[in-house]
Amino acid sequence: MSLLENFPHTCTVKKRVRTKGSLGGSSDPLTTVATDLSCWQQSAGDSQVEEFAKRGIAVTDKVYFTTDPGVDTRHVLEVTNPQTGQTITLEVKSRALPDASAGMGVVYRVMAEYKSTH
Repeated sequence: MSLLENFPHTCTVKKRVRTKGSLGGSSDPLTTVATDLSCWQQSAGDSQVEEFAKRGIAVTDKVYFTTDPGVDTRHVLEVTNPQTGQTITLEVKSRALPDASAGMGVVYRVMAEYKSTH
């Protein structure tokens, strides 16, 4: 079984949807758009952090998918490690782009920033 068939994490994708209140105010509640997507979350490399910092964008992590997850900066990823049960929340900072990595074939990489829920 190849690594592409067995990514170590699962992901729930949520999207911010702008809604208007009855008094004219607005809010951005999160709506779940996909669950149990196979993914692989890793810390962003120094060069990636620096590349995005030059554009004024903070990134801490990268998440790989085997297919295009169709996410952009309106999305939030909840990545779960099934072995530990730990879930982290990541704010998407780039749309999914094809990334030919380590001879594994084409995967889609999303750059994101860790957000503490506390």
